[in-house]
Amino acid sequence: MHQPQPPDPDPDDLEQLGQPIYQGDGLQVRGLTEEDLARFLAAHAGQPARLLGSGWDHLNLTGASPSGSPDPAGSLAAAGPPRGSYGEPGASAQAVYRRLRAAELADWSRSLVWRLPLIGGAGIGAAVLTGPLPGVARLMASLLVVGVVGWRLRFRASAEASAWRTGARGERRTARRLRRLVRRGYVAFHDLAMPGSRANIDHLLIGPSGVFVIDSKQYSGRIQQTPDGHVWHNYYSLDEQLATVRAEAASVEAILGAPVIPLVCVHGASVQWGGLAAQGVAIVPAGQLGAALGADAVLSAEQVAVLAGTAQARLHPAR
Repeated sequence: MHQPQPPDPDPDDLEQLGQPIYQGDGLQVRGLTEEDLARFLAAHAGQPARLLGSGWDHLNLTGASPSGSPDPAGSLAAAGPPRGSYGEPGASAQAVYRRLRAAELADWSRSLVWRLPLIGGAGIGAAVLTGPLPGVARLMASLLVVGVVGWRLRFRASAEASAWRTGARGERRTARRLRRLVRRGYVAFHDLAMPGSRANIDHLLIGPSGVFVIDSKQYSGRIQQTPDGHVWHNYYSLDEQLATVRAEAASVEAILGAPVIPLVCVHGASVQWGGLAAQGVAIVPAGQLGAALGADAVLSAEQVAVLAGTAQARLHPAR
């Protein structure tokens, strides 16, 4: 008894090309000859490719996953090996400034119940005190007093809030300098969350000369180191800030598995000797940042790509 032979495949049916080499669990794999593959590609030329599976989410350039949900990595997502700059420099500091300023403005608005009468009373008092003067002179004196008192009682952000805004500006200035290094094979990440801490990493730079965690400071005055090893900004100790930068570098080093150099980039203030190496941290004025990174290549382009890819996958923007 002869077994029935399967019908010959229709040469015009592209879905029937090739012989099944695996079938099961809803999956069928067919082998194609060179001629079959050429015909298949020609028949589907011009059709858009479609990425399948959540494993491709990191290739989405629009910042959203294929399902339409927001990409948790935000602007750190990129197609292929990371290149250039990622993240929004100073975003965390600016957010804190806005939050503090909004709270302070709300408190100030509630105090208008006594500020406005005080300003008006000052104007009336000025008019009474200048009674002997002509009418125009009395009016000008009252308006002047009202203006001065109103200016003194205007809303002003606190020193704490202003410090956060100044810090954000410093981070943006450092980021502009780091962007110039992109053409030299560096990759920069800005405003990253520090794993296991509420602190944030201002900048992470990965390139031929190594891996650097960079903390931005916008200061005035002078930074110097005393003979006992302590570092001072004017009359304020920087020991705690230096310890934080070292901790950030150690955290990134544990994630990347490569040495990480902690560095402080100072805008505005002068730095003793044009740069300091203190307590395991390099402290340099912004104008010397490029020189502080070094010129010797210690990482290949492939190593930079691997480290930057690891940073992109393991580190996330600060919230």
